[in-house]
Amino acid sequence: MTTTPPWRQALACLLPALLAGLGSSGAVQAQSIATGSRHGLALQADGSVLAWGDNRQAQLGFGKTVYADVAREIGLPSRAVAVRASAAGALVLDAEGNVWSWGTNRKGQLGDGTLADRSTPKVIFRGATAITNGDEYLPSFLIDKDGQPWWWGPLPSGVDATAPERAAQVPARLTQIQQGGKTTIALDDQGKVWSWGEGVACAGSPSFTGPVAMADLPPLRDIVIVANPSNRATPLYQQPRFPSSLVYGLDRDGKFWKWGTEPNFPSQLDVPPPPKTFCPPVQTSKDSSGFSYMLRIHPDLVRAGVDIQRTIAGSWSMLGLTSGGDLWQWKDVIEGEAPGVRLTLRRVATDVIDASGYASEGIYLRPGLLYITRDGKLYGMGSNTSGHLATPASEISGLSSPGRVALPAGAASVHAQPTGSYALLNDGRIFAWGLGAAVFDLARYFDMGRYSQTPTHFPLPAPVVKLAVGLDQWLAVDASGSVWSSNGWGSESRPGNAYQAAMVSRSTGMPLARDAAVGSYDYGAILGVDGSVWTIGSGAGIARPPPGIGMAEFFAWQALPRKVLGLPPSIVQVASIGDVSAKASYALDASGGVWFWGDRTFYGIAGQDGAALPFVERTVNTPMLLPLGQKATAIRTHDLSFCAVLEDGSAQCYGKFFNEHLGQQLRLHAPIRELSIGADEQTLGLARGKRNGTVHFRLADGTVWAWGQGRYGQLGAGIHANTAEPIPVSNEAGTGDLDLDPATPNVPAASRPPFRVKTRLAGNLRTLSFNADVFGAGDGGAGSGATNLYVFATADLRTWMQLDEQGQWSLLRSPVPAAASNAPLAGQSQSVPLPILPQFVGTGLAGVRVFVGQGRDAQEMLQAQRFREVLELAPEE
Repeated sequence: MTTTPPWRQALACLLPALLAGLGSSGAVQAQSIATGSRHGLALQADGSVLAWGDNRQAQLGFGKTVYADVAREIGLPSRAVAVRASAAGALVLDAEGNVWSWGTNRKGQLGDGTLADRSTPKVIFRGATAITNGDEYLPSFLIDKDGQPWWWGPLPSGVDATAPERAAQVPARLTQIQQGGKTTIALDDQGKVWSWGEGVACAGSPSFTGPVAMADLPPLRDIVIVANPSNRATPLYQQPRFPSSLVYGLDRDGKFWKWGTEPNFPSQLDVPPPPKTFCPPVQTSKDSSGFSYMLRIHPDLVRAGVDIQRTIAGSWSMLGLTSGGDLWQWKDVIEGEAPGVRLTLRRVATDVIDASGYASEGIYLRPGLLYITRDGKLYGMGSNTSGHLATPASEISGLSSPGRVALPAGAASVHAQPTGSYALLNDGRIFAWGLGAAVFDLARYFDMGRYSQTPTHFPLPAPVVKLAVGLDQWLAVDASGSVWSSNGWGSESRPGNAYQAAMVSRSTGMPLARDAAVGSYDYGAILGVDGSVWTIGSGAGIARPPPGIGMAEFFAWQALPRKVLGLPPSIVQVASIGDVSAKASYALDASGGVWFWGDRTFYGIAGQDGAALPFVERTVNTPMLLPLGQKATAIRTHDLSFCAVLEDGSAQCYGKFFNEHLGQQLRLHAPIRELSIGADEQTLGLARGKRNGTVHFRLADGTVWAWGQGRYGQLGAGIHANTAEPIPVSNEAGTGDLDLDPATPNVPAASRPPFRVKTRLAGNLRTLSFNADVFGAGDGGAGSGATNLYVFATADLRTWMQLDEQGQWSLLRSPVPAAASNAPLAGQSQSVPLPILPQFVGTGLAGVRVFVGQGRDAQEMLQAQRFREVLELAPEE
């Protein structure tokens, strides 16, 4: 057990006094609200933490089944003999020739005749001998007992086949099959290669070609096809026609062959060089073949003499099987990396006959693997966000209203990543959970996508008094004033494990710290106890580097803390902003002035149209004072957006979310004391259409309000819909406003929703469940006491549907039927359950919006404006 040295214990007591000695300027309040991309956090007065929103990356910390740390058996009634996994789900072939599928199904990948997701294994074909799993853009295959190919899922024609259908009639018995672009290739039991589709290698035409055998080749034992080019972000039917694909083969004597046309990827040249074509086939080397990656064995296995008989491409890794059934998993060893600093090799299981790795669908590759043991049992471990572990999706749904996070002690501040969460406890410990918190600890986790589903202690050598979190990184100020970084950035020499925490260097003269801020990508700012500001990872605002240094030396020089010049000595808070292309910082001084330096090119983050400025003026090297018109009391940044909370209780904001350089002033019914800006879903790749983020406000009376995106419950207001005006976040029971300062009387709000709801959404656009608890309006009118509830839905605001008491949807008609009659809602704390979509299986829900209303009848409801939107279904990512 690590014991804190006495001198650190003394400093833990001394540092708060030192900070307080700097005057009122040191009283920047700890972060009590935090917003991710699709979830939110709040710190209550008693130190407890509430969370709400999406939980598919475990960012709520409630321990739902989204990741299996150890292998779990997936029960099948017969012995499994082969397994193939893709991002969408799993295929298994059993000893009786049955093909089983489960997982997600947006393109018919499950082959069961539907587009509905399914978390339980189901037979989709009988009499198969081999299987190949596709993905969102490539079809899946099986070979039947006669050696003939069948396919389903996204076909090259553009059709999504929801059940297996014959792919071709081949005059041979096939044993292996795969798709590359618009070309299908297969290997028969004699070692002959067959191809069909568009762009067949060496067919002489880019047009469709029926099954043809490749001549001038010896019998092969394996094949790999390379599409020309393979654009996996575009469906096959939308890809242009290319002259030919490229195929690699491995013959029975161990020689490598290639034939077809090499991919001609985009070139900076006006006229790119003509592609190379190899017809007839030619021999090639192992290293230049399509098998080179799969044949690269981990050097530790080679040195140990482990006989890897078969390699399997996994996700983030390779899998290897020995003749004895040992299943190994490894990653490439980075050149020059010190031995043992990163876990690159492990034995996963024994007595294995087949295995397959996968990465779940979505922006973050959430890896896992499936394997079969000699007794025919199937096991899975890793991510379950696409249903690979055959666990119902309802176990991982989120919350539209706050729920309590189980922490071992009271929290001092809360922090959110787009898909992860942090809490700094009063005793100085950091607890983290969710996918966005996992990438900081690769020393513990072999797979980058493995993450804690419940709050997990992230140990540091000393108690922490300040924590700053940014995209993929954090900075922590410990009780002695030393600063720690999540992955060693800012340290004199980064640890061999690039994701291991390390102390930030003070060799450049940086004093002890009192606060820190993180932008992203090794960029942040540190506030010294003397009021000075130091940045890491940017050349803006600091002294020029030594003359004559090279590029590598320059990046190493600015990777250490450097003092920002031109700031007053009374800075009380720092904030950083940035992405790959832009880095900038802000500082709040004791007199309420806000200073800016860095790149102001994008989104008007400095209150100016930076993109319209001459290139040489886009970077501010000497900090400038922003003309906010009045004193600021706090500053906050996130994802190229900036807000300053002003002395009069309003907030002045600029950037991506706030009308760019024109800005936006935010004013609520009570003064704003703190705000939190969520991450943009589109920037993170979580959404395909343009979507901004969510903003949460803590007001002077302690209540929390929300505004912006809310489709995943991230507003915390009980709904799964966006809002154009701020609305109150609900308390844990759903009966009132979330109040972080119960001792302060609440300020009445002139505008708020007419009644509360608490909705529950599970599934997706193909298998959906949506229900609600509706609370009384409490307005003293027809919405109080016994009242009728009405439910309407529309996708275009022109055609409307209505729900009746039998649960049937129909076109809107008059008189409008109630979805629930005489509901006993005498007060705001009373609620009744309202089933809206108890179980929907099908398609066509994208863009649907659902509204709920209360009233004596529909006309009275409309006149009183006693209705609200409770659901908006976005197109699926």
